[in-house]
Amino acid sequence: MRKVVLITGASSGIGLALCKRLLAEDDELHLCLACRNMSKAEAVCAALLASHPTAEVTIVQVDVSNLQSFFRASKELKQSCRFQRLDRIYLNAGIMPNPQLNIKALFFGLFSRKVIHMFSTAEGLLTQGDKITADGLQEVFETDVFGHFILIRELEPLLCHNDNPSQLIWTSSRNARKSNFSLEDFQHSKGKEPYSSSKYATDLLSVALNRNFQPAASLFCKCIHFDTI
Repeated sequence: MRKVVLITGASSGIGLALCKRLLAEDDELHLCLACRNMSKAEAVCAALLASHPTAEVTIVQVDVSNLQSFFRASKELKQSCRFQRLDRIYLNAGIMPNPQLNIKALFFGLFSRKVIHMFSTAEGLLTQGDKITADGLQEVFETDVFGHFILIRELEPLLCHNDNPSQLIWTSSRNARKSNFSLEDFQHSKGKEPYSSSKYATDLLSVALNRNFQPAASLFCKCIHFDTI
């Protein structure tokens, strides 16, 4: 039986690289590309099938900054006869909108002991603007964290249980900093580094999900940190 893997943000960047790597390791996978841009996703789907003709590759449209899109996609997946279960979900889609270089932090960082750390993680170097979505949430928080959480909860009936737990793998970052996250402002509406805050929030959420599901051995959740932001 084919393993079924869902990847958000699968049409470019880390998501696309992940698709290629997974199919290189197992070309019998059923890979579901969860993407916003359908024409781009269709081109990626065709290319993947051309290089791995024995695989099964399907597409579901998802806008990670729109809750209704998540609800529609999860309903489509649950009602489709192609998806009896989901073995793995890669929660990869995310945004860092309009990054700006913090000149002051750069200047002082060059003369500090943390210069290597600063350039490898971009800690304090990049600030971002943010905006409110149609759902009334901070865009980065909804895109990187909340929308994916809703997707997990909506797709729970498709997660494998008992002897065959599903896996949730969250794309995090070395830029995830506790100093940029606050429970009092978990959407980071008052700060200037919403990306860092959102990635730290996903780290916390993965721990919480494990605590919730592990007693029943029904799910395993982890975050993967990348050196680049």
